[in-house]
Amino acid sequence: MDANGARQLAARIRAGVAIGTRIELVSDASDDSGLCAGDRGVVDQIDERGHVFVSWDRGFASQIDPESTPIHPLAA
Repeated sequence: MDANGARQLAARIRAGVAIGTRIELVSDASDDSGLCAGDRGVVDQIDERGHVFVSWDRGFASQIDPESTPIHPLAA
């Protein structure tokens, strides 16, 4: 595995979810996104910092930091 692959793997481990995983917010988002506890969506991408890009069921996409906005993976 090259250095870039190792960084991507580490970011996915930090995020605690994989691309394609359905997730649910555990608590309200700490920013002004309007996300609330219980919102659900699908993980589209994970960047090198471990931030998760999500397409939400409410019809929009946003980026969240799982360390400041807790998420829970849902069973398939």
